Amino acid sequence: MIADPVRGMKCGKFGIAMKGIHMPPLFLGSGTSHDVPRRECVGSWVGTLHWYAHMRAEITAFLLLAVSGLFQAAFAIPIRYLRNWRWEQIWVAQSVMANILLPLVWAAVAPAVFWDQASRIPYSHWIAAYGWGLVWGLGGVTYGLTLTALGIAFANSFVFGVTIVTGALLPLALNAVASPTHPLRSVAGLVLCVAATGSIGLFRGRGSQTPLLPMAASLRSYRRMVPIAIVSGIASAGYGLAFAFSFGTIHRLIDGGVSPVSASLVVVLPVYLGGASVAVPVGLSFARRSRTMALFIGGHAAWNWFLALVMGLCAAATVVLYGLGGTIAGHPAPNVSFSIFMTFLVLGGNALGFATGEMRGNGTGVNAGLWMSSCGLVLAAWLLNGG
Repeated sequence: MIADPVRGMKCGKFGIAMKGIHMPPLFLGSGTSHDVPRRECVGSWVGTLHWYAHMRAEITAFLLLAVSGLFQAAFAIPIRYLRNWRWEQIWVAQSVMANILLPLVWAAVAPAVFWDQASRIPYSHWIAAYGWGLVWGLGGVTYGLTLTALGIAFANSFVFGVTIVTGALLPLALNAVASPTHPLRSVAGLVLCVAATGSIGLFRGRGSQTPLLPMAASLRSYRRMVPIAIVSGIASAGYGLAFAFSFGTIHRLIDGGVSPVSASLVVVLPVYLGGASVAVPVGLSFARRSRTMALFIGGHAAWNWFLALVMGLCAAATVVLYGLGGTIAGHPAPNVSFSIFMTFLVLGGNALGFATGEMRGNGTGVNAGLWMSSCGLVLAAWLLNGG
């Protein structure tokens, strides 16, 4: 070991000793098996600081992606606290908040550089993104029906299981993405995803069937809701496909000086407005048929609209946090980002479903099967996305 006569610092294979304090190599990077000069010791400190900063950035990105999945899972929790509203009221209200009001507020505060770059984008982009929003809106309506009829855990597992399969196969069929680097692993992920999603459907069919909210009697049957859930999973992939086909546009905005989060608005805005163009008319149509239009402004309306705003904020938080987690320094690859998001969405959705008591009427075997199938779905997401 060599003593530094200037600083009173000793450097060696076991770390640094200074003024009676010993610091192990864990905080310094790797040690050496022989005596090192002072500059190498200082270099070890610099390397350690870089390592610490990099690890902190990676952990921050991971936490942002994880919390974005939890926000998406928590999106439906306010439904359990509505007063005197049916499915149609809350789906119109949450769409107004999440798909119209909050995106327009976001657009209003977007920096000038975004609008300068966005004004140069061809009209065909906006039309195509709006079209994918219409598809996604159909997925949202059917997701809302599935969620209300069969619960949070089922909707966040079965529906998104179908979405994972659709999102993996359709972009390949449309040549929107490159072929998978590991075909066998992707095939295994697809098979596991289909098996896990099917298992969730089978186990949920053996569980309790109490809707979260009043809804049309014809939609309370489990057998009728499963095809609707499948449609929801397929159509919900429209959101991801809108981004897949706009990847080049987003990167041109980023190259032009727009932040990654603001650049995503070029897809989020038309897609969300497209989704509202389906959700609001369908919800109002259901309300007219059930003769419940007055509930939008009747008793408890203020409380219910507040809960709709909370749902909208959960949706907005999902978009913003996922955008940050996938773009800040230290962020994982896009496929890994999606896998982290899906992990916390699926498992978080199941945990919230159990915590709110919606699975209380199920047998132990049914609940265990749902958890095992959900874990299989998470593993499938990692296999499909190369995690």
